[in-house]
Amino acid sequence: MDPYLTRYLNDHLAGSSCALLLIQELADRHEAPEARQFFLQLKETVTADRSLLEDLLERMGQNPSSVLKVAGGIAARIGGIKLMWEKIEPGKLGLFEALEVLALGVQGKRLLWVALREIVAWFPEWSGIDFAQLEGQAIQQRDHIEFWRIKAARGVLADEERRIKTNEVAGPRE
Repeated sequence: MDPYLTRYLNDHLAGSSCALLLIQELADRHEAPEARQFFLQLKETVTADRSLLEDLLERMGQNPSSVLKVAGGIAARIGGIKLMWEKIEPGKLGLFEALEVLALGVQGKRLLWVALREIVAWFPEWSGIDFAQLEGQAIQQRDHIEFWRIKAARGVLADEERRIKTNEVAGPRE
């Protein structure tokens, strides 16, 4: 029953495995306490979203794919090798790229909720789930990640000499 939908939800479950590992790494490595707090809260939200995806599958009479969950974890670790090489720490390209990957992932989650909102009428077992609200939460998450991504870009994509020369040493533009 609904094999493409089942696969799609399982693919997002696998992606959430990647996201959780990356979010924890960002929380562990970020210098700013407010960034750490944001990433720890984001981890809780992604964990809840992951549980919701599993619940959606179960309501359809499907089981979450353990194979895809494991594949997601493996993909996260393989992708993490490149980011670790670049170093996920302040002033390093790895931090900027990790934030960019995370922003893209959250945008994908937003698009998941949009797609599910479009088909929810055909799935009475999903009644009571507010996909529009979930989309709004994803937009807020992406925007918060974008704040930290732009801050990281300013600290890594132009060297200090160039920033000083052009009087752009100040923090991110508001």
